[in-house]
Amino acid sequence: MAPKIVTLDIQHFRALRQLKIDRIGRVNLLTGRNNTGKSSVLEALRILASDADPAIINSILRYREEDLGNTEESPSIAAEGLFQLASLFHGFPRFSSEIDPIKIASSGGYRPMRLSIKVGLFSEVREPDGTRKLVPRQQTLLDDDEGLPALVIEVGETRRILSIDYPRRYASRGMLRTDMTGDSRLPCVYVSPYGGEQTATLGKLWDKIALSDLEKDVVDALRIIDPVISAVSMVGGEGPRQSRTAIVRTAGFPRPVPLRSFGDGLNRLFSIIVSLVNAKDGLLLIDEFENGMHYTVQEDAWRLIFKLAGRLDIQVVATTHSWDTVLAFQKAAADDPEEGALIRLSRKGEEIVPTVFDEDELAVVTRNEIEVR
Repeated sequence: MAPKIVTLDIQHFRALRQLKIDRIGRVNLLTGRNNTGKSSVLEALRILASDADPAIINSILRYREEDLGNTEESPSIAAEGLFQLASLFHGFPRFSSEIDPIKIASSGGYRPMRLSIKVGLFSEVREPDGTRKLVPRQQTLLDDDEGLPALVIEVGETRRILSIDYPRRYASRGMLRTDMTGDSRLPCVYVSPYGGEQTATLGKLWDKIALSDLEKDVVDALRIIDPVISAVSMVGGEGPRQSRTAIVRTAGFPRPVPLRSFGDGLNRLFSIIVSLVNAKDGLLLIDEFENGMHYTVQEDAWRLIFKLAGRLDIQVVATTHSWDTVLAFQKAAADDPEEGALIRLSRKGEEIVPTVFDEDELAVVTRNEIEVR
């Protein structure tokens, strides 16, 4: 099975004025110094896979603490011209209809995907049935119409216009939704650098695989760190405010023990594998793969990821700052028939430049200890 994405093209998104990555493999590891756009590539993939779902955009903003807060307390555009989504556009621009649009596109075995995100001024008009919609400002022919700032999302041939603070307003009210839910959407699961702490999110993912054959894959992953673990489950959450807790059965204990008791490494691996098996036929994105995991278990973790990615038709893109992670990745990639690729991002002036190493080239990199972080 071919990877979902073979080539990725990102323009005017965050620090990435123009970035094109060719030869993306089944399982990929992104490296590079700080501020070279590794996490931004994962964000661009999340936006592309979701057809620029406002819920995903809002999640990205909130994770980076770029959400400006309650709508009633802060205007859509500040006095200095900054606006709610400015941090997503290259150069953190002031609001203007002339801002270069964000463009994200891919080609590969799944099918080509492309979208653009731009801003502009629009007018609100009422339809004959009483509904309201935004139209280009010049169509209203009203001299006193200053226009409303809006976001224009184009996915393929589909176009949608939303108020500039739509993600913030509707997320806070629990009403965030999108009607761009056609079959172009690609399943995508994201693991943050601290994903092991997100027990509420993991509970939902666990429920999707509970009592299925995929449970064994999760247990096999946990045994990489603790070989005496025999079963895992999630409990709690019956009430609206009760959190979920992962528990495991292990030799030496008469009753199940909270997974949290076993340390950060086991919890990190649990979050990665539960997310992986939920990404069937889609994408798994892992930010800072190595967090919490000792270097001695990473090679086996990568081997399992390669195995499951091939079996479940998943494309994996992870980031790292660790040379130990690069070494572990290379050893796993060398022994697996599925294609692995190391992608180094480096800064040259104002540009971010990718260098892709396939399995053979990566073996040379690690054998000669060539610095690629």
